[in-house]
Amino acid sequence: MQLANIKNKINPIAIDEISTANLWSCHDNYVFRSEKIGDIGNFYPIYQFEDLFSFSMLPLLLIKGQLDLDTAFVRNGLRRDVALPNPTIDRNIKRLGGVRRFTRELSDRDQFAQILADAISSDIDNVCTNNPDHQHIILCGGRDSLNILLHNWRKKPIVYSAQPNTDLVRKFVSDNFLELEVRELCDIDPGLNIKREILESSLIVEIENWKWTQHLCQIAKEQHGKVIFWKGQVADAFLTDYWISYTSSQSTLVKLFKKAAKRITRLAGPYAMLPSDFFIKDLENSLWERAAVAQGGHLGYLRSICDALFLSAYHGPEASAVIRRMDLYRLSRSDLRRLIGERLLGRKVIYPTINPSPPASEFRRQRRSVETYKSLANQFGINI
Repeated sequence: MQLANIKNKINPIAIDEISTANLWSCHDNYVFRSEKIGDIGNFYPIYQFEDLFSFSMLPLLLIKGQLDLDTAFVRNGLRRDVALPNPTIDRNIKRLGGVRRFTRELSDRDQFAQILADAISSDIDNVCTNNPDHQHIILCGGRDSLNILLHNWRKKPIVYSAQPNTDLVRKFVSDNFLELEVRELCDIDPGLNIKREILESSLIVEIENWKWTQHLCQIAKEQHGKVIFWKGQVADAFLTDYWISYTSSQSTLVKLFKKAAKRITRLAGPYAMLPSDFFIKDLENSLWERAAVAQGGHLGYLRSICDALFLSAYHGPEASAVIRRMDLYRLSRSDLRRLIGERLLGRKVIYPTINPSPPASEFRRQRRSVETYKSLANQFGINI
């Protein structure tokens, strides 16, 4: 957790190829060296400085020993609640990846639910095979993450859920006879460790929304680092009609238009007609411009701070390939997650009727400041 710990782990490991599959299947180092770049997805972060690569910017900055502040990031990125993937805070470090397009091949809801459930299970099983001595932890709240509990786990995972969802998750486990232990996840005051959190964030978001970091570090330490955390990131953006309104646009008019379109679609049902190309292309862009930063970037942040692998069950190699084949207009006019849950469990699933949101972290409010970041970087040996 302390910055001294990461400095012991930033000696680059040479690998044949940099790819999402290689860097996000196990956790064995912080920095990698390669001359070849393979397939990079649109969710998990991979950053590049010269021939060095990491899932976080901070290890690369520590190797550089210098922050070359990108004025375009300061001028434009900080005006957004979620910065764009590029430019980053350092003009010599770039994030790899880009927009992925939907091929729109799959349009039958029952068929799609089965194919995606099989893909999610296959991805999870592959991670279990690659990390046989690891404890699996599921961070759980709404349906996206509840469905992860329905996988036929080889070794029982431990479930953590924050209030106000903890009791709802416990009831879900009981109602569906899952026999899993549910523990409460708490937001602990980071104290001086807030310095590491600010540096690790690289100012891409306001970290008041990146909660529970200290408790997650404690859990990883209790497991001696032999742990994999699972989340259900962004799934509602393509498995429900949220895709109609989800956007990275900063335009108030675009946001209002898309929210209105979703309401009209819900009222009109199968008779609603949407300019689907506009909505789907905006989603494709937004998954890269927003979700990859706010949710994908969060997993890189947690992985670095907690020194443990954090994964999303909807972004493994097989699940990602299936999701890219979606015809959203035909598949996701209503919620698909119940169908997928039933395919995972093999029977009907009882879900909570509500999904309340935990509050923002009081310990982390208003920490997104260039001057604060520069001061902390200097304290830890990064010249400006």
